Amino acid sequence: MTNKRTTWRTSRAGFTLIELLIVVGIISLLLSILLPCLSRAKTLTRKTVCAVNIRHLHQAFMLYLMENDGKYFPYQENLTDGTLWYWGFEPAGASSEEGSRPVDTGRARLAPYFQHAGAMQICPEARRISTHFKPKFNLAGYGYAINRCMLHDGAGNKRYDQITKPWETVAWADSMQINTWQEPASPSNPMLEEWYYLDNRINCPATFHFRHGGLCNSAFADGSVRELSPFWLDSRCDGQVGRPEQAVPPSKVSYLLQLDK
Repeated sequence: MTNKRTTWRTSRAGFTLIELLIVVGIISLLLSILLPCLSRAKTLTRKTVCAVNIRHLHQAFMLYLMENDGKYFPYQENLTDGTLWYWGFEPAGASSEEGSRPVDTGRARLAPYFQHAGAMQICPEARRISTHFKPKFNLAGYGYAINRCMLHDGAGNKRYDQITKPWETVAWADSMQINTWQEPASPSNPMLEEWYYLDNRINCPATFHFRHGGLCNSAFADGSVRELSPFWLDSRCDGQVGRPEQAVPPSKVSYLLQLDK
């Protein structure tokens, strides 16, 4: 009698094949439900980090304006020792090869203000771009660009108080452009690259990048951060470079970029 009970208990010590298949099936079902949720959570987290970055960037911009009587900085300035782009300094005589050009972001126009507005970082979605990407410098910038109308035009007469509808005027946005004219890019090998001002003229490359699930994070002149939907997307490269509204003639400024509406 004892031997029979021992034998029965031993035979039940493991799972049967059917039980194992059921367990595997349940685990597979749970994974099929959880993995998309985790992926969406990661995507939302990257979008949120980007929104915080772009808000800090705009806050730093506002601090700069407060100290400079509301006047904008130039896109670039030629100095005796090199070129001061608004996002960093490129020393004279350094490598001019795309991807290896040195730039000192510590000398960026807004660098002194980040300690008060919040540390500036690269958009996490921009950091993940690997295919079709052509770097311009030996390190990345922000992945964002400023409204071209908010750059000093040489006359010194453009001021922040010219903005009549700040809640409808884009100041900064996720940005990339498609390059076809600088090696290793070519007309037959278009490549993505960082770009630094937003333009929507029909004769200029599109510079808005809709990399957050088909949307573009944008900081408006009133300080809010909102998402823009694409009006048109370029199918080349990642298919995410485009325009938020219809392109305008070279002599015009599209509505979202206008200061005086």
